[in-house]
Formats: sequence, structure tokens, C-alpha cells
Amino acid sequence: MERCGQVVVAFDGKLGDSLLAFGAVAAVTDALALNGRTVPLRLVGRYGRLYPVTPPAPCPRRSSPRLIVGDEPGVALAHPTGEDYVLICRPERARCFHDGRHAHPFLPARYYLEVERGVGARLPGEPPFLTPLSRDGGAPAGERLTVAAVIATSRPDRKDYGAERFAAAARIIGERTGRRVRLLLIPGREERAPRPLEAVDGFEVEWAVDIPLEELAALFARCDVVLGNDTGLTHLAALSSARAEVVGLYGRHSHSKWRTGLSRHHALAPPFSEYMHRRDLCPVRDGLDERDAPRSPLSSIPSATVAETAVLALNRGTP
Repeated sequence: MERCGQVVVAFDGKLGDSLLAFGAVAAVTDALALNGRTVPLRLVGRYGRLYPVTPPAPCPRRSSPRLIVGDEPGVALAHPTGEDYVLICRPERARCFHDGRHAHPFLPARYYLEVERGVGARLPGEPPFLTPLSRDGGAPAGERLTVAAVIATSRPDRKDYGAERFAAAARIIGERTGRRVRLLLIPGREERAPRPLEAVDGFEVEWAVDIPLEELAALFARCDVVLGNDTGLTHLAALSSARAEVVGLYGRHSHSKWRTGLSRHHALAPPFSEYMHRRDLCPVRDGLDERDAPRSPLSSIPSATVAETAVLALNRGTP
């Protein structure tokens, strides 16, 4: 912290892992500020470039020694030398912290507090320990609700609620609120042939396919509700929108760990995810499968429950 001339934010592996690991970057910049130092940030990799730098400023490619914060693919892009210090963020190893009054289970907090412990001084950050990515999405679209459903998933066998179930939840949201609903379905890159879904009175369906991440972030900022699988785009929605209520569905990982910690980011989960949460386990680190705990698939969560969670969140935010 005393010697580094540049901080390199280097993430190129997975979107969700990268966004939640920005808690570590926030801790590093807070620690430098605590020592009275202003150090330029250089952003590297597909997802490292999403880290907000305000105001953006030119940064030299080399300023030794460097402090490189990122994942393994991103760090490789930064080409570390023997003079550099490398901090690799591995989500499976991130520990839950308890400060005597509160537990901090969310991944950004885990990273932030781990860096704080390494520095050996109390840093000024507070929950959710993230630099805001949210932007103004403009005024709400009158009586129409814009609902996005993130149907992309990295594990279709365990983390896929399905477009039809999300659409059913969106219809119920419209019925419960008495408002027209515009549903945006956001697939993964592999979804090249969108399936037609039934459109009924008061309910519009659109597919948002092949949209760059920066444009997706702007789209999420204009949404009222985002429903999604436990995947990077759902985390991006929670970080990008200052308005949307985001409801993530968690089937394999801890529903508390794999969240931003923002008050608008909610979770629904069957027993296996709850099992991971209660014991602070990781299926990757601990080699666990659903057979090791009470099992029920993600599809066991009724669409009505997803809708009711969103409606309660919307009503909570109503003056």
C-alpha cells in the first residue's frame, strides 16, 4: 500500500464472480485513501473494464510496483512481474465475517473485510461494501411495468428456472398490480433461436438478444423489476439499477453469499441453497451435490411465489 504506483483491476473470467469481487477493489482504494495516497487505476479484461472510475483519467500502462486485483485470466492479461503484488479473488475461498453484532455473508463484504483484515486497520467502507454502478434510468413509464427476466444460466441442469415460468410470474405481477407489463427476456449467448411466448391483453413480450453489457446495464436501469437465475446478468441488474427490485433464484449456491447485499436485491431458494447458506458451504470448495442435503429443484418454487416477492418489494418502495 505504501509503495505501489498503480492499481490494476483485472477480471476476464466470469461476469458474476467479477462484479461481486469489486468489493476487494473498493477495499484496496479505501486503504490507499486511508494512507493519504491517490493511485491511478488501470482496468483490464472484459469485466475489469466495468469497474466505475470517476472521473475517468488516463493511466500509464506501467508504473511499478503495481497492485493487481483480479481473477486468474485477468491477472494473466496484466502480465505481472516480480515487482508486482497480486491479489487473486477466489469466491469459493471467501469467508463469512462476524463483527460481534452482524454477520456479513455477501461476497462483496467478504472480500472487503478480508482486505481490511490484511491491512490491519479499520477501513471506512460500510455495507454493501461496493462502489455504486447504478445509473439514472429516467422516469417510470407511466402505468406500464417493465419487467426483465434473465434466463441465461451457466448450469442449465441446476440453475435454470425457465422462460415460461418467468413469463408466468410476470403475468401474475401484472394482475396483482393492475398494470400493463412489458416483459424483456434476456437469454445467454447460446440462445440463438428465441422461443415464442404467448402474448395476452396487457402483456407484451420481447427478446433482448446479443446486447453488449454496457447497453444491458442501461436497460436494467430502466426496469421496474428484474427476475433472474443465479447468474452474472442478474448481479449486473442489481448493481446497475437504482430503481429495479431484483429477485434472484438460487438453486445450487448459498442465496446469501451470491448476492450484492443491496437492499433491492432479493432471493428465493429451495432447500439445497438454504443448506449452503446455513452452514456457509460451497459446492465447489466442499465437493457437495444436492444429494448431500434435502433436495428440490429450482422449478419447485411456484411462479406465484416469485411474483408475490416482486409485488411485496414494489409495494415496499411505494411512498
